[in-house]
Amino acid sequence: MWARKRLDIDGLDLASGLGAALTCRQSERQAMQEQLERGWLGSSPGVALACLSVRSGFDLLLQALQLPAGSEVAISALTIPDMVRIVRDRGLTPVPVDLHPATLAPEPASLERAITASTRLIVVAHLFGTRAPIEPVLEKARSCGALVVEDCAQAYAPGFTGHPEADVSCFSFGSIKRATALGGALLRVRYPALAELMRQIQAGYPLQSRLAYTRRLLKYAGLKALENRPAFAALVATCKLLGADCDRLLNQAVRGFAGGELFPRLRQQPCTPLLALLAHRLRRYTPARMAAQVECGETLVRLLRQRCPWVTVPGSAAPYRSHWVVPVLAENRQALIAALAAAGFDATRGSSMCVPDAPDGPYLPATATGQVFERLVYLPCYPAMSPAALVRMTAVLAAQQGNMECFGVLGASAGWDGKSPTLATDRH
Repeated sequence: MWARKRLDIDGLDLASGLGAALTCRQSERQAMQEQLERGWLGSSPGVALACLSVRSGFDLLLQALQLPAGSEVAISALTIPDMVRIVRDRGLTPVPVDLHPATLAPEPASLERAITASTRLIVVAHLFGTRAPIEPVLEKARSCGALVVEDCAQAYAPGFTGHPEADVSCFSFGSIKRATALGGALLRVRYPALAELMRQIQAGYPLQSRLAYTRRLLKYAGLKALENRPAFAALVATCKLLGADCDRLLNQAVRGFAGGELFPRLRQQPCTPLLALLAHRLRRYTPARMAAQVECGETLVRLLRQRCPWVTVPGSAAPYRSHWVVPVLAENRQALIAALAAAGFDATRGSSMCVPDAPDGPYLPATATGQVFERLVYLPCYPAMSPAALVRMTAVLAAQQGNMECFGVLGASAGWDGKSPTLATDRH
């Protein structure tokens, strides 16, 4: 069986992390963090800051800004629940901005209605490996005095450090992200004084436990061993035999902040071995490795257009697509997932995202995003899958036409015909 996703880390990387856990000295930490930040940012404008996670960095930003209670934060309507929770914890109001299913960019009308005299921050997420054009958001933000935060957690690429005019750009290297270091994040902050204030707040945090991070490395070494097809098939069969929910088990296994209180877990400094592994990953991660994933994703999208033209692929008309994941929409998700599993493909509906409700007032509900969210199915797609395997998978989708036809609703609300006008294999 083809696993839903392969961890973007190999044995040498894991060995490097374990070696760092055993040998890195605490006295090296400061110099290591400074070298990591300088090396990643290069000649890009702004200041780099290494954090435990994007959520940690976003929480630092809101602490540093000290926005008045009741201020509004316009945020891409498809996000993770913790981002909304962090906003509310500061006494702020999250306002979802609906997304266009074709590009996953903010809908102009929804953005316009989301911005009021109380808006202080606009958070734009680049989803599924796409990059949404943020120039309209920047223009709107400058006119109302709001800051723009790019959530690039799903959009890492070598050499890309965010839009140069974004006020903060956030990149994640969590367990299922590209170039993963099994944790860690890098933020590019446009204003040195703001970056320094965030750094001072973080300096008061306790250090992430080296032992906990070592255990994390060992856990993911075990999960990595399950990625080969026979081992993964055995795991699925065992779960079925024991009556366990394999999908839930896997989702929980890779969740970054499972269990316990959120803020004590967020408010830690990354440990020295994590910084060392993150620096190692960034040095070794080549554009060629990225290109292989892009080509695989574009091949799958092309096959879907040819063999299953009724299938909607959110973000397939975005100007840049790196295919961190490849989602499709299905009216009957469970039937599609079951059919794919029977054919040897582990798809999932996922469980880590949400669509926040719009607060009372003049705001538009995130209707199009909600329709996408309720129908998302993530397909396995990575370079280890042969073109023949991708063809077989699209054949399963073709046979499930009756369970896939939800596009009429989206087309009516979003004005999109579901077709991807261009391919993006040369845009990386």
